[in-house]
Amino acid sequence: MKTTSRLIAILALAGLAACDSRTASEFKQERASRQYQEAMDDYTAGRLDAAVKGFEKVLRADPANTSARFQLACLQQDSRHDNLGAFCNYHEYLQQAPDSDKAKMAKERLAICERALAEELAKKMNLIGDSAIAEEIEHSRKELADMKKKKDEVAAKLKESVEGASKLKSENERLRRLLASLGGEPSGTPEKADIVSSVRDLLDDEEPAAPTVAALDEAKSLNALAEADDGDVGTASSLLPTQAADAKEKKKASEDAAKKAKAEREAKKEAIPDTYVVQEGDTLYKIALRFYGRTSAWKMIREANKESITTDGRVRTGQTLKMPK
Repeated sequence: MKTTSRLIAILALAGLAACDSRTASEFKQERASRQYQEAMDDYTAGRLDAAVKGFEKVLRADPANTSARFQLACLQQDSRHDNLGAFCNYHEYLQQAPDSDKAKMAKERLAICERALAEELAKKMNLIGDSAIAEEIEHSRKELADMKKKKDEVAAKLKESVEGASKLKSENERLRRLLASLGGEPSGTPEKADIVSSVRDLLDDEEPAAPTVAALDEAKSLNALAEADDGDVGTASSLLPTQAADAKEKKKASEDAAKKAKAEREAKKEAIPDTYVVQEGDTLYKIALRFYGRTSAWKMIREANKESITTDGRVRTGQTLKMPK
């Protein structure tokens, strides 16, 4: 019976030894990889950033490599002061190798990380509870005040623009009513009649041609003949040849004057250019008066350029106008 108990104990000890041997073998195999050795070389040489990257590379290739995880956790805690990263790697190491030779050290370091994280959190909470949050609130208030000021400025400009557009619309409507009222004869007070007559003169397409001197003389002569005494036959008979001759001469003079006036109008038409470039200060009225001798010709110019001139007759500097003849 004693022999059997001793045999069982020996087999148990052999099993435990085999387990330890296998675990040690696994650790040895992890540390034998080329990537792990390169990371350890960097660690030993003081190239800490390269070592961190090297151990991270090892874990990406083999997440179960507990040796690389422990070394990375130590680097994060000691060199980079990354307590959160170290905490996570220590915790993962203890999950993978809870009975390893470094498990006790990993637990102690894990506790240090926990205390450091708690202190960092407390500091941040104090900052948020005291000055930091007050500064943030004050900054937000200033930003809100600036935004309100800009909003008020934009609203004022918008209101000014709307009022200006409303005034312009009212003025245009008043001018339209005034133009519409010019369809009849001038009436009312003399001042109103003068204004209406002036505007009608600007709006008329054509002005009546002034009677020539010869035409006036001929009209006077004909009136004189009509008023002659019909009873004085002898006198009338003696005057007829002379009056007829005078009438012919006056008629001829009137025709000559009409021809001359027509020739002058034709010459003026020839002098009108085909196009005209609007100069600063020009209006359709000024252009019409300069080239056609009358302001009422502005409508004719507008009609010839209706594709580029609005109905209100405004022109802009540099605009090229067709000049009708």
